[in-house]
Amino acid sequence: METPKAPPKLGKAGRDLWRSITSIWELDAKELTILAAICRQVDDVARLEDALATDGLIVTGAAGQPRLNAVVTELRQSRLAVSRMLTDLRLPSDDGTPAMSRASLNAQNAANTRWDLDRERKGRSRG
Repeated sequence: METPKAPPKLGKAGRDLWRSITSIWELDAKELTILAAICRQVDDVARLEDALATDGLIVTGAAGQPRLNAVVTELRQSRLAVSRMLTDLRLPSDDGTPAMSRASLNAQNAANTRWDLDRERKGRSRG
């Protein structure tokens, strides 16, 4: 398997992720497009982390008041975006089991929640 070349202009974090995934899995054109978007988002996360390290958690607002650095919110959202896009990529797990779609994961989580609630209700009614 020939490893596909990383898209141009990726930063270190994006290139590292590209290499780590493409060296293990053979991806089709759609998956490579998703991976390229993930890698760009990972680069954004790295830049946001650098900005947070430089500016700190608390910054001075327009009126001179201390406030939470807006980078914190952007960083959280960017990390969630990476997680969701990785789920969309649907890579198999380390044990070889196929990945589930986000809809399947949501359905599984809902079923587990219902199961837990049902079990909890039954436990209380016995006591």
